[in-house]
Amino acid sequence: MPARFGRGTEAHVTVAGAVGTAGVLLALLLLSAAWAGRRPGWQIVFGPPAESANRIALTEFYAEACDQGWDFPADRQLALDLAIGLRDAGLADGIEMWGRRCRTLAALRGSAAPLQRIPAPFWKHHDIDGLRMVLPGGAADAAGGSIRLETNNFLIRTRALPNSDPDFGDVSYEDIHLNYLQATGWLQTGAGRYRGISRRGFPGQASADRP
Repeated sequence: MPARFGRGTEAHVTVAGAVGTAGVLLALLLLSAAWAGRRPGWQIVFGPPAESANRIALTEFYAEACDQGWDFPADRQLALDLAIGLRDAGLADGIEMWGRRCRTLAALRGSAAPLQRIPAPFWKHHDIDGLRMVLPGGAADAAGGSIRLETNNFLIRTRALPNSDPDFGDVSYEDIHLNYLQATGWLQTGAGRYRGISRRGFPGQASADRP
């Protein structure tokens, strides 16, 4: 009897120790995820209800970029520069993107489609309408030319590049979302080289400076 009791106690302690270790590791994972993504750890590890664990709306990403020095109110052309960079990152599959498929012709549009992954080859002939991201600041600001960022993510859509030959038919995407960690990492390390690219004559892009 004493020997059996001792083995049982040892097994119980081993299991309890394993559970305790797992709890510590999970807590560290949550704290690490929250620090890296600046979001609640449970959202990154488990994901909030009915939403990807690591996704950010395009409008929120532009707001994040504005906080990190992309001064869109002072120069709306920067919104186009950032969109060009995002297209390149999507084409290279460096940033995962999602959207809701929608017909470009209003007569063919139906109810909102489910959010789905945008395939990387789509960006060969399409881009994001970056200039739609910046709006006039309102009547009071009209004289000063002040602008603000769009906050309705459904109003920002992809579009076919001029003189392109899309392989995806009469389809575009709206309500675009990005992989949060990939996008914010790229914003800090790769986005800077796109500043001013639209003014350097990037093919197929309209300039905010033109009528």
